[in-house]
Amino acid sequence: MMEVLDFFFNSLVFPGLLFASLIGLLYVGIDRKVTGHMQHRIGPPIWQEYLDVGKLMSKEDITPHAAQSLVFNVVPLIALGAVVTVMLLLPVYSAQPALTMVADLIVIIYLLNIPAICLMLGGYSSGSPFGSVGAARHVVQLFSYELVFILVIIAVVTRVGSLNLTTVVGYQAQHSWLILDWRLIPALIAMFTSIQGKLMRVPFDIPEAESEIVHGAMTEYSGPKLAIWRVVYDIETLVVAGFIAALFLGGPVAYTI
Repeated sequence: MMEVLDFFFNSLVFPGLLFASLIGLLYVGIDRKVTGHMQHRIGPPIWQEYLDVGKLMSKEDITPHAAQSLVFNVVPLIALGAVVTVMLLLPVYSAQPALTMVADLIVIIYLLNIPAICLMLGGYSSGSPFGSVGAARHVVQLFSYELVFILVIIAVVTRVGSLNLTTVVGYQAQHSWLILDWRLIPALIAMFTSIQGKLMRVPFDIPEAESEIVHGAMTEYSGPKLAIWRVVYDIETLVVAGFIAALFLGGPVAYTI
């Protein structure tokens, strides 16, 4: 019984949905504030993401008549479940994550692809030409960055000799952070580049180029469903940051240089 309660607590509270949502929204809010200062403007307050998501949740839930309603409505929830599951696989407060499994790095690769696939399905099912074009661009970009992302993980696995993220973190606690290994510096640079594509950040934001295709695959999303997509993006941003920290900086386990 306690194991079941622990699972639900980990999934819904910490380090799952509630914790990941709150920290993810704050993380992106800080990012928007810093971006504003870099562009010589004040920028929104760091709690702006909370206000945006709260406002969207209060809006009317609309499904376009031309959309394939089942796919259009379900894929945001699937994407949310995927990123929260990745959060459970990351070492947040200790070297041991809340959810453990064999070869979890392979599982993480698959789970981090699910939001992108769901976004493509949402765009294609929306019945909007803007959504279809955005989804098509997303497909092309997915094949561009995903191979690089996988190759970086293979480089780390080859260095450590394990497909378990817990082992990777433990290796760095005993030896040194992998970021200090000069042989993995190119892999780290490649990881940062591929992550920019995965998060559709500049200059890899062509799938949702607002000046051309409004908001890409998410053009027809509004209200609570758009709020869920915002939360998915914010949690995914937090997740990839934590994943890089676990791969190259030893995660939460301290190491004295």
